[in-house]
Amino acid sequence: MSATVILDTEVVSFLFKGDTRAEAYRPHLRHKTLALSFMTVAELYQWVLVRNWGDDRITRLEQQLATYVIVPYNRELC
Repeated sequence: MSATVILDTEVVSFLFKGDTRAEAYRPHLRHKTLALSFMTVAELYQWVLVRNWGDDRITRLEQQLATYVIVPYNRELC
């Protein structure tokens, strides 16, 4: 069983955009279960709305989101 790493919205953004800043994080993500908080998912969808993304880019985002474990809200998390 691999360790789980919860990624910050900014790191997910770097990975999604292929930003060179993502490279600094890659060694820490290898062989790990990658997770996002429900709030990070909300922030990513906010970008979609605020920046008027097209269908192709939205599809790409949703495909990437499907590769992460999404940590839902619960009392213990809070």
